[in-house]
Amino acid sequence: MADVKNQSYGCTVDTLNVPFTTFPKLLEKWATLKPESEAFVFYTFGKPKTSISFGKLYQDALKLAKGLRRLGINKGDIVAIAGFNTPEWLVSTYASQLVGVRPLFFTLHDKKGENMTGIIKQVGGCKMIIFDPGNDDLHWKISQKFLTVDPSNGAVKKSDIPSVEWVLLMTPLESTEKCFTINDVAFEEDTSLPELDPADIAAILQTSGSTGFPKAVECSHYRLLQTAFHFTYLSEWNDPKKDGEFVFFNDRPFYWLGGFPCLSLATGGKHVTQTNTLVFTSIAEIVKFNSQIVQNEKIPYGLFVTPFLLELLMLEDFSWKFRSVITGGQPVPASCLSAIGKMYDTLGVLYGSSEAALNCGKTYHTSSERYVGMAALPGVEMKIVGNNGMIVPVGTKGELYIRNVTAAFRGYINEPEKTAAVISSSGWYKTDDFAHINSEGCVEIHGRVSDLLEIGGAKVLPSFIEEIIKKNPAVKEVVVFAVKDIKHADDIACAAVVLKNEATLTAESLTEFIKEELKFSEDAKFLQYIYVPKRILFLDNLPKTATGKNDRMKTREISLPHLKD
Repeated sequence: MADVKNQSYGCTVDTLNVPFTTFPKLLEKWATLKPESEAFVFYTFGKPKTSISFGKLYQDALKLAKGLRRLGINKGDIVAIAGFNTPEWLVSTYASQLVGVRPLFFTLHDKKGENMTGIIKQVGGCKMIIFDPGNDDLHWKISQKFLTVDPSNGAVKKSDIPSVEWVLLMTPLESTEKCFTINDVAFEEDTSLPELDPADIAAILQTSGSTGFPKAVECSHYRLLQTAFHFTYLSEWNDPKKDGEFVFFNDRPFYWLGGFPCLSLATGGKHVTQTNTLVFTSIAEIVKFNSQIVQNEKIPYGLFVTPFLLELLMLEDFSWKFRSVITGGQPVPASCLSAIGKMYDTLGVLYGSSEAALNCGKTYHTSSERYVGMAALPGVEMKIVGNNGMIVPVGTKGELYIRNVTAAFRGYINEPEKTAAVISSSGWYKTDDFAHINSEGCVEIHGRVSDLLEIGGAKVLPSFIEEIIKKNPAVKEVVVFAVKDIKHADDIACAAVVLKNEATLTAESLTEFIKEELKFSEDAKFLQYIYVPKRILFLDNLPKTATGKNDRMKTREISLPHLKD
């Protein structure tokens, strides 16, 4: 009989007191209790900071919601929303939630408009599009390729996207061209708004797209509120009377799960953010501006994706100390613990996805603690499964499965085959992440299952090679990917490397460094063939997904022309 205690399964007896309510109810609550208090603070590089209070946010959202109802927008409709982290984005989102529509969040990152048309067509049934016109009206100009809109009322005359009836801009155009904005729709007279249930859809988010075209995931009010309370759980914030106001910094886009504006409504606290991190050309530039914001606002709590936190740790002129920092987004090196007591009192390590929300995490309190990974968060189960689909013993590597007991992932919209591929018959979400559960009952993530390289009969995780290369003091970032050796039907490991400022390194010297770090014996030289990249190239920066992760597919794509010789 198998030893049940030795199985790779984890859960926690901790519970969270997540209120069973909706975002409009919470916004109304704080607008009543503290109408003049800042709910969100916005920093834009080169411009003065701005903010919006709970009272103004609620009143503006309420007026827009009434205007949307007058245009025939009803509960259950889909309204697509895109823009930067701005008050207008928030007003558009909370107004849509007040009406009970399903807000679909999309991005405007390409000049062809495929970000807009692709996901909206995939989801289908979109009745209205609200978006930021962009600097120099760029987004508006792009939309004209597939939309013709009556500037006097926002009605769609012609569209390549079926079902779209209305288009609203968040702000007026910079040109003198007439357009219809959310302010033109706002209506103050009495208008009935529907009753909402916490199980209603509050957002349709896109997956990160790190492994292909983004997919659409529905999130209820309760599911997103659970996400907010998982943040406060890892930050060890419980009570404003005891712990003070929950003032936190998070530069992630609002349309990303990790940046979704739910924490200030859940806690009555303040969310400080950048309007658009994508305007910068490097992580160093983004983090430099982040550091200025944090020190200006004296922020006690912060969320930073791991590459940004590592960059922050290298800043010599950063003197602020957080009460708590949370990091995640990709495997977290144990070196992040070294700053506990110096840059932050505690470090929360977090794991999650658009599909399974936030599901694993652990708070570390001292720099002397041994990094042991993450435990299941309240309301979540986790297990490690082998190739045969069965749970494996503790310490054995396999694929991480997650099941959220109270807010389970139901699948991708209009993607039945992809849904079936990632959800088991008993409701477990297959994360595609390679991991193991250790003797501490914590999970350690090693990389994506689908990223595995097959070299010389061995299966190799790119993240393993990446961690070796990142030990070189000249290396800032690295992505390892495969190209095919046609002759042997084998993968060839290649590394795209970004060096730190003013650092110098050659492919030959880095190769020798990797060999030295691996320290294979003379009778195991073949392991060098497996683990040492055959091709190393140096880039100025690495492409990122919409959520800030290194994009392995794009890196490979831009690297291939340099590897042909």
